[in-house]
Amino acid sequence: MPLSRRALFSAGLAGLISPRPEPSASPQGITPRPTPTAPPTAADWQALAAGLEGGLVLPGTASYDQTRQLFSPRFDGIRPPAIVRCAGPADVVEAVRFAVRTGLPIVPRGGGHSYVGASTTGTGIVLDVRPMKSVGFDAATRTATIGGGATLIDVYGGLAASGVSVPAGTCGSVGISGLTCGGGIGSAASAYGLTCDNVVAADVVTADGRHRTVDAEREPELFWGLRGGGGGRFGVVTSWRMRTHPAGTTTAYLLTYPWSDAAAVAAGWQARNTVAPDDSWSACQFTSDAVGALSVRIGGYVLDGDGAAEVAALTRVIGREPATAKVESAPHVQLLRDRAAGAARGTHVIGSEIFRGTVPPDGVNALLTVLQARAASRRPGSAKLKRMTGAPARVPAGANAFPWHGASSMLQWLVDLPNADPASVADGYGWIESGHRAVAPWSSGRYVNYLEPGPTDPARYHGAHLERLRRLQAATDPNGLFRVPYAL
Repeated sequence: MPLSRRALFSAGLAGLISPRPEPSASPQGITPRPTPTAPPTAADWQALAAGLEGGLVLPGTASYDQTRQLFSPRFDGIRPPAIVRCAGPADVVEAVRFAVRTGLPIVPRGGGHSYVGASTTGTGIVLDVRPMKSVGFDAATRTATIGGGATLIDVYGGLAASGVSVPAGTCGSVGISGLTCGGGIGSAASAYGLTCDNVVAADVVTADGRHRTVDAEREPELFWGLRGGGGGRFGVVTSWRMRTHPAGTTTAYLLTYPWSDAAAVAAGWQARNTVAPDDSWSACQFTSDAVGALSVRIGGYVLDGDGAAEVAALTRVIGREPATAKVESAPHVQLLRDRAAGAARGTHVIGSEIFRGTVPPDGVNALLTVLQARAASRRPGSAKLKRMTGAPARVPAGANAFPWHGASSMLQWLVDLPNADPASVADGYGWIESGHRAVAPWSSGRYVNYLEPGPTDPARYHGAHLERLRRLQAATDPNGLFRVPYAL
């Protein structure tokens, strides 16, 4: 069990612990992180635990191994020196102040789905905000207040009774904060925009130990950066306030095609997305399975609309009848719950491309050739095009830190591995790198929520916003308290 203030008092230890005095504070908050003189002692850790409502999990305690796990087993070998289970904003503040005193870096953790292990560390403190997962709805303003540690299924379930939702992803165990900080592309995006486009305010603890509320009027630059500039860099979000939208009946469809129709499917899918109604969103996926079989599929959603009509329109523009077609309607939250059911830990190797416009036939052929090469080696790999037209394309450039408003589609490279051995991971990233090279003439950048490991050019993820984000980071965290897997 984690050590907590309540546990320490019940054990009669509180009177034996004398926390170090706070460092001198400025009007803006506490003094930035000093150079540490020595690692924290057992007494230091006990003092931290005494100030927490949640708890402190240290190596050797019963819950440590389970608490430190991320979604991917690939990072199971990383052992954080400490994990703070944050019951509320005060715990985040307490942990940040402790980190400043001791010189330890901070890494926030929400859903733990980062594909590069961004929410763990072997050298600092993990702030686990998952206990902060409350979801509320204000009917007067039609806004939701969402705890910074909520997962998407927490959000969808918490809003379902009010008949509303927020546009987000379809993987229920993903954390709302990481998704939002990086953008948030999902099944309602064409109708209502990205997740980050729907934020109206956020509560955040910054590196100076302050718990701030930011919005368009209060600290607008920080508010700008939290919406699409990447997670874990500017502070720890404890709560979001977002616009909600009606969530009624949604139609989901799945169309499959033989590989011989792949080029026609890619061309037709792209053409349809230039004129499809906003209530329709879809993804077009090309896959090599573990034995080298190639397949093509389109999966989509229609919000409170005629799903059968959208399937018919898509089929007409592709000019091929699908090999199979499945169309079903259900309450929006039920479809998302079904999609999220049974999600188990797994190792996924991910990459991405942003396509500003329609990928021409030469680009499509280059993409398909990458899949065919993967199939020839009898190894798994997918390339999934996701719609970005509709509402996201109408958000003004620079309205928030997401740099790819106005793009036509985002491509997700994916290798789903049966295990996390380094050779398989390296092979997967090697294949993705071959994909980057193949489609480079048409790619404008990458999606920061699909960050890849290793040296990388941050301009690929942040585009024209890079210099502005650098200035924001220098202003909000000049001493690098918050650790992220790549530098701006």
